Amino acid sequence: MCQTIPLLIKCDFDSLKVIAMSVRLVRPVRILRILLLVFAAAAALSCTQQKGPKAAETAYVRGGGVALRDQLGPSSTQSETLKGGEKVEVLSKRTRWVQVRLDTGRTGWVHSRFLASPEVYEQFQHLSDQTRSLPSQGKALIRWDANLHLEPGSDTDTFYRLTEREEVDVLQHRVVEKMAPKKNDSEESASDNEISDVQVGVNEDWLLVRSSGRAGWLRENYVDMNPPLDIARYNEGLKIRAWFVLYEEHDNGETHPWYLWATMRPHAGLPFDFDEIRVFVWNPAKSRYETSYRERHLIGFYPIQVTTRQTPEGTVPAFALEVEDATGKRLQKRYSMQGRLVKSES
Repeated sequence: MCQTIPLLIKCDFDSLKVIAMSVRLVRPVRILRILLLVFAAAAALSCTQQKGPKAAETAYVRGGGVALRDQLGPSSTQSETLKGGEKVEVLSKRTRWVQVRLDTGRTGWVHSRFLASPEVYEQFQHLSDQTRSLPSQGKALIRWDANLHLEPGSDTDTFYRLTEREEVDVLQHRVVEKMAPKKNDSEESASDNEISDVQVGVNEDWLLVRSSGRAGWLRENYVDMNPPLDIARYNEGLKIRAWFVLYEEHDNGETHPWYLWATMRPHAGLPFDFDEIRVFVWNPAKSRYETSYRERHLIGFYPIQVTTRQTPEGTVPAFALEVEDATGKRLQKRYSMQGRLVKSES
């Protein structure tokens, strides 16, 4: 296109001159020059607006263990298993299926529900970066295979997938309204184990968790807090929302940690994180754990902070809670250990 500009200018010069001379103005030569400049500028602009080659469309594998099929149809076979987070190039699209090319050059077909856009991938990367420095509120185990959501709620984007018995750190808690279940073809077959007794207008609890650099939200009933069995048997039907090691006591060559936990009454959708704390210490005389301190009827919020405090007797375990008082004001309550007893400092 650009090489034709001089030829076009030459071909149309006489016609432009005729047009300019036909206009009865005092300076027709000036008009001719203006028309010539306008024509050249328009031709140059059309040259710069020519489109280059279209950028390749990319996507990321959602979940994990995704089958790559060699073709569409009943005679297709699985040629490879794709890992979660793997980047692929999109070649073509059919109803519910996408043809992709891997970094190795191999091509195949993937169900569209197992692919996420670069925008969704980047949002999950950003969430992982944001949560990297958040303090853990306790280790937990995944009860069933579960998808991590970008935000609390069943209708939000998913990307990472955690497997049964995988260990995670619990970071935050949020309450959202339950959504009515959706029945459509895009529902993952791997989610058949999900609890389906969802009711509209009822609140449910979601937890933000972190595992091996991945972060996301999932419903609380997919998670079991995992304190040692020596103290877990004292839960009395309460939901354990947080647990920590306060101190490690050594007795006859054995190590016996002291524990702090925060629990919640067994009701869903309450707008705070815990309503009771309890401290367990080891009783060497009876070779068992006993309750050192218990405080009920709290309106408590994450994060619980476990630290140490300097006293005339030396360094002692300490912790702090964020709670809400009767007026709705939030304040911090501090505690420290005096021997095997807990002292409230505020």
